[in-house]
Amino acid sequence: MKHRWLIFLCFLLVSAVIGVIWWHSMQNGVASHAESRRMLAFALSHLQGTQLAPYLSDGHIRRLAHLTEYTTLGVVLSSFSVLVSRRSHKVWVLLIGISVAAIDEYIQLLSGGRTSTWHDVVLDGVGCV
Repeated sequence: MKHRWLIFLCFLLVSAVIGVIWWHSMQNGVASHAESRRMLAFALSHLQGTQLAPYLSDGHIRRLAHLTEYTTLGVVLSSFSVLVSRRSHKVWVLLIGISVAAIDEYIQLLSGGRTSTWHDVVLDGVGCV
């Protein structure tokens, strides 16, 4: 019985991560860029005086956000697959991750002021693995 609750909680966690990913995609371009600029300012304030600071940009922050979101998705999907079947299903994790990423990019097209690229889907798939 305890195992079923753990599976259910892990399923909720997977759903929550996907929800956060798609919520970020629903932001319009102005809100999304403002969030990226806030994160860039935060990162630069902590990296000031380092050799890394001059290389950080809004685009790098966005790519890091994609990798972070999809790495988190990959970890919780892998955990869910292990809980359900006692082994990891890397191919399924990758396919689900790419499917979520494709839907993510489609949502961005509908959000206004945002673009959608296949490069982001590839980056997200890499993050899931």
